[in-house]
Amino acid sequence: MTSLQHNFDDSTANKVTAILSQENINSFIIQSNEDVTQFSSNNFESNYDVIIVDTFSISYNDFQKIVIQSNSKEIPSLAIISPESLLMLKDSEISDFITTPIKLSELITRCQRITKRTNNVSTEKLIKFGDLLINPDNYEVKIKGNRVNLRFKEYELLLLLASNPGRVYDRASLLNQIWGYDYFGGTRTVDVHIRRLRSKIEVLPDTEYIETIWNVGYRFTEKTE
Repeated sequence: MTSLQHNFDDSTANKVTAILSQENINSFIIQSNEDVTQFSSNNFESNYDVIIVDTFSISYNDFQKIVIQSNSKEIPSLAIISPESLLMLKDSEISDFITTPIKLSELITRCQRITKRTNNVSTEKLIKFGDLLINPDNYEVKIKGNRVNLRFKEYELLLLLASNPGRVYDRASLLNQIWGYDYFGGTRTVDVHIRRLRSKIEVLPDTEYIETIWNVGYRFTEKTE
């Protein structure tokens, strides 16, 4: 299958949308300032399964804003980016990315992967440990009834660990399962996100949900006194 150009034209965007629709994936492609405005609008319908962002067509600030908003709307996002611009993804909460030149088949596969991961999560039951409650049906996390505001990757990390209490995950395994095998960041990315996650869920005295296994990784464990 032929490679796509660096940015979408209307014909290519329509083709991608049509193919994803056949896979029961409702996509919204951001390829212009008008798309940015529409997505940022309070009237934007959040019944999309994936947001595809053509980074060649929008500003860096708009890109960052879109990633934050897609996480807030709980919609996975995928960026199309050049290899030379990968640094713009540093500390970004984008769900996935693909570098140019890209193939249409690869783009479709990546969209299927991130939407499947999200859909699989939604079929899980409530997860409760002490004062911590995780509701995968609506991506809601609460501590003693108070909602905790998590970023998308933080939520995915918590759900994975809490769904397998006692299991030790090394950093490479967490990086691969949450960010993907081809993620260009190092395992320190995991440490940073775990630290942020702990600061949000371990707010009560003498409470530890995520335990560090030194020189290995992390596991979910409830320790309260």
